[in-house]
Amino acid sequence: MRQKAFRLVALWSLAASFACEAGSPPDLIVHGGTVITIDGTLVESAFAVNDGSFVAVGEDSDVLALRGVDTRVIDLQGKTVVPGFNDAHLHALLIPPSAVDVREVGSIDELVATLRRGENAGSGWIFAYGYDDTPLGRHPDRHDLDKVSSTRPVLAMHGSGHLFAVNSHALQAAGLGDETPDPKGGSFFRDDTGALTGLLSERAALEMLIVEGQASPLIDDFGSAKAGLTAFFEMALRHGITSFSDAMVPPSLVFVYWWVDPEEHGVRVSLMLDGDDLEGAETIQTLDEISSTLGYPALSNHWLRAQTVKGFHGLSLSGRTTRLHEPYHGRPDYYGLEPQRTQQELNAYLKRIHDMGFQAAIHTNGDYEIDMVLDALEYATADDDREHRHRIEHGSIVSPQILERMRKLEIVLAPHSYIYEKGPIVEQYGPKRWPLMFANASTFEYGIPNAGNSDYPIAGLSPMLRIQSLVTRTSRQGNTYGPEQRLTVEQALHAYTMGGAYATFEEDEKGSISVGKFADFVILSDDPRSVPPLEIRKIEVEATFVAGVERYRRAL
Repeated sequence: MRQKAFRLVALWSLAASFACEAGSPPDLIVHGGTVITIDGTLVESAFAVNDGSFVAVGEDSDVLALRGVDTRVIDLQGKTVVPGFNDAHLHALLIPPSAVDVREVGSIDELVATLRRGENAGSGWIFAYGYDDTPLGRHPDRHDLDKVSSTRPVLAMHGSGHLFAVNSHALQAAGLGDETPDPKGGSFFRDDTGALTGLLSERAALEMLIVEGQASPLIDDFGSAKAGLTAFFEMALRHGITSFSDAMVPPSLVFVYWWVDPEEHGVRVSLMLDGDDLEGAETIQTLDEISSTLGYPALSNHWLRAQTVKGFHGLSLSGRTTRLHEPYHGRPDYYGLEPQRTQQELNAYLKRIHDMGFQAAIHTNGDYEIDMVLDALEYATADDDREHRHRIEHGSIVSPQILERMRKLEIVLAPHSYIYEKGPIVEQYGPKRWPLMFANASTFEYGIPNAGNSDYPIAGLSPMLRIQSLVTRTSRQGNTYGPEQRLTVEQALHAYTMGGAYATFEEDEKGSISVGKFADFVILSDDPRSVPPLEIRKIEVEATFVAGVERYRRAL
């Protein structure tokens, strides 16, 4: 009965959409496969596109009847179509184009050798990203990285993005020594004698490396940002990503996005402005208001949005610095590091963001930190009933009480999905916590909007890999952690499409294959519901369409 009702709705939509379009055949018809619409539980076999939007969804015979002389027709030949993937939290501009990928490096010696091979002429930073201390046996230190270069600064970024190892030259150039105090919200690791090891944690410590006359190791100028962003757009489309949210963009780099022009590249972008520069965010807001008044909303249109501020209150899960209510597994006296702000400071900070009219997106992982953020959001929104959709980024370790508070405060959660790559790190929090780590299934149980994401480059960009990790909770090594939090394939697809659209207030415009929405869709080689769960990552993206235009096709 339910399927018949869905069929009647589909046929009604088909007729209604073309009743006002008589004599205007569609630009594109796609048929002959499986169309997972993410619109309720509806699965169809065909759809039509006109002027960049879906105008019909239904059975082959009904949709093909709309074909005109100039209509392009694609026969899927049994392949599967899903809405374009919407990655709700990634870092497109975190890694410099010249950076060396060391995610698969298995030893300190191999790390050093890889960086020495990647060294280029010049005087700038030698930058590596993604190392994992678990297979290395420990974190690299300044003595290890001194073997890479003694005349250039060297930085190796941990896979968490919150820990950084540097060589002696980098410390000396910044004037950092054994007597340097830890900055608020960060720390320098020291050996038993109190000497700096070269390992540091959090952005506050990283920024102390950047002094006058010393270039930043990160992307911080127009030229490198432009090159990096252009390359990232191409990579995103190869993976079927038609929309993404860049999770922390300095206001000074916002107009790189405008200059590169997401519409020209065919990717829709939402920017989370750097919450350490609220004055800059306010300037961006004012500029967009002025441009909107002039009839051109530069940063609030269907291709580029800057409506969110990304703040930090909390530390790293994979770096083992996040603050917990209970001690770390096997470390009875260690609870993690203190968060960046007191409760009073956090209340004032989030109240300011809310009162500015922005959506707040707050990085926090441990349950101690999350409770503080929820207290602050409750304070910030107490006298204002607008639909804020404030977000918690990651929210990795929760409790039933925290989940209930998120539900009541109507929080959007963007949880991790990286157990495939980072299973060994999960082990360090102990099996007692696994059933409520990365609580993706609980979001559906509690009715908390789930914004699917990769947190790239912290984890791999591929939505197929991310969906496999969500569905199986199984690591590369074959271990499963917290099976209670497994998603169905349909739920994982929903998080990675409609979930991301809801997080940016765009659920009426994208996220499903529905009449009237933007025709952003992906052709897959197989149906992810039909392949063995541990094989989902092997599904190929055959083609990516944005606004009905083919932006990527896999070479055969």
